[in-house]
Amino acid sequence: MKLSIKQTVLALGLSASLLGLADAATATTTASANLYRTPAQNGQILRAVPRNTLLTVACTAGWCRTTYQGRGGYIAQSLMRPISKSPELTAPAPPKVYYVSCAALRLVKAAPIKSGQSGYRFGLDSNRNGVACDQGDR
Repeated sequence: MKLSIKQTVLALGLSASLLGLADAATATTTASANLYRTPAQNGQILRAVPRNTLLTVACTAGWCRTTYQGRGGYIAQSLMRPISKSPELTAPAPPKVYYVSCAALRLVKAAPIKSGQSGYRFGLDSNRNGVACDQGDR
C-alpha cells in the first residue's frame, strides 16, 4: 500500500492532536465508510471516508473514534484494518472522595492534594499546577 505524503502527515498530525502519541493507533478503511457523529449507525453522517484511507483511531465496543477532513466522529470497527495498536479507550476512574470547594477541603484539613490523589479534580486547581487547593487556589 502506498500512502501519499499528505496522508502520512495528516495521520501523524492526528496522532499528536487527537489522542496523544502514546495512545494513538493507525488503521485503514477496508471499504468506503461513513463517519458518524455518534457511535451508532442511526446517527448523523458527517462525511464519507474513501477506501484505503489511513486514519488515527482509538477503538472500543465496535467503534473507532477518529478525525477525517477536520471532523471528529466514529467509524464502525468492522470497516477498519489495524496498522498499529493502542489500548482501548476507558473512562478515568471517578475520584473516591469529592470536595465541593477548597474551603470544604481545608475544613477537613485535607488540603492541599496532588493530581492522582483521591479527591483531586481540575475544578479545585485553578492555577493548573497539579496541586489542588494550595496557596494559589481559592
